[in-house]
Amino acid sequence: MIILYILFDGFYNYLNRSPFPSDFENLAFIYEFSPVLVIEILILFLFIPISIAILFYFSNKNEQKIVIYKNVMVRLTICLCLFFILNSKVFNVAHEKLFNYIVWTPELTIRLNGRFSSFLYYAHQEKKNRKKLLEIHSSSMYKNNHYYESLYPNKVKRKKNITMIVLESFIDPRLINELKFDNHLLANELRPYLNSNGDFSHIISPIYGGGTAQAEFEVLTGIKALSRVNQIEFNVMKGLPMSSFVRHLNNNDYQTIATIAPDSVFFNSKLAYQSLGFQQIEFLQNVTRFSLEYQKSPIFDGDLLNYNFEKMKQLYNKDERPIFNYILGMYGHLPFKRDQSKRPDVTHSQHSDDRLRRISNQFHYRTKALGLYIKQMINLDENAIIYITSDHLPSILGKNTNYKLNNKINIALLIHQGKTIDVSGKNLYELPWLIWDLMTEVIETRELSEKQMELLYFNALSESVVPTNR
Repeated sequence: MIILYILFDGFYNYLNRSPFPSDFENLAFIYEFSPVLVIEILILFLFIPISIAILFYFSNKNEQKIVIYKNVMVRLTICLCLFFILNSKVFNVAHEKLFNYIVWTPELTIRLNGRFSSFLYYAHQEKKNRKKLLEIHSSSMYKNNHYYESLYPNKVKRKKNITMIVLESFIDPRLINELKFDNHLLANELRPYLNSNGDFSHIISPIYGGGTAQAEFEVLTGIKALSRVNQIEFNVMKGLPMSSFVRHLNNNDYQTIATIAPDSVFFNSKLAYQSLGFQQIEFLQNVTRFSLEYQKSPIFDGDLLNYNFEKMKQLYNKDERPIFNYILGMYGHLPFKRDQSKRPDVTHSQHSDDRLRRISNQFHYRTKALGLYIKQMINLDENAIIYITSDHLPSILGKNTNYKLNNKINIALLIHQGKTIDVSGKNLYELPWLIWDLMTEVIETRELSEKQMELLYFNALSESVVPTNR
């Protein structure tokens, strides 16, 4: 029991929530925000059977074989009974009724119910939702799905080239209270695209610390990442066509192209991007020049953006169809490495945590690369839509590192026809709605209840799993 509490505390301290069963299918996700926690989990899973075996050996080494057999059978019987009780319908129905679930705060849910009780509750919900996902496709709920009418109404009046960039752990160090600098961090190249105070828009991500695919799910579908079937929606998808923002652009004669910095094994992305509707997907870790230079380390955003610009320049001149150009960067991933021979320190932040010095210098070079890329893309097409967002904050916040905003508030930029539009206060899943409205030239108010959003969520995921005759 002590071991379980240590494990639950690890999740609680890093993400303010209980672990989900699907978390243990997604060790890469856990590693993203805490390599230490992954090592702890592996040690614990090794320690539990070894410690039980050692304790059993010393407590029974002087006993007769028949007594040992009886002890083993009794303990196995107790464990099996406990397992069947915890998985029984009667227990789960009773537990669900007694459980104090608070939808907006996993942290308070755990405080009110306890770590182990919360784990059992979320395990039961995931199991129930997996079953629901498979059943929903043949039900009336699926037939009444109005995904495109609800999220993307009206016809496009003017098709525009769209570039969407999601950057790993792209944090503005100026928003950390304790951090002091001896030089300006923000590169001058990006300043023309910020507001009058030199600030970004501040948008709401579904995640903190890790789980990039959750942010991707929202900006590529326009649906809230609810983590109902799996902690990571991408891991549910089987490659079958599903309703999404990307697919809707396909239906409107767009070329949909993804340039992805991390490897194709990242969160089942190969099948997920296929389900979402991308026509062309390029993983740069599979491109020789990048695989040789970076050898699995994160590709510098500037190199990623330069490569993408050259590709876009050729496509713009070659094909008249509009382009949805999606880019996923991974440069800000922990441990925040940087080739200092190419990108030496430009500032020395005064803080006990050296990660903040690395992040601060990364920020300078990342904003410089973004500023240059935005200018190039506007020169290529002055009417284009460019959206840049952080996926989530890095898991660095703590007692000595206080962020001025909520830990799910991230920085973003939306540029339309060379002018910056403030999107502060919006959720990530609302941004594809706004991009669509810029092309229809009709600003729609979408008022979706939690139940309506959940219906869109389950319907879309079920399409990616269950074949349809439509």
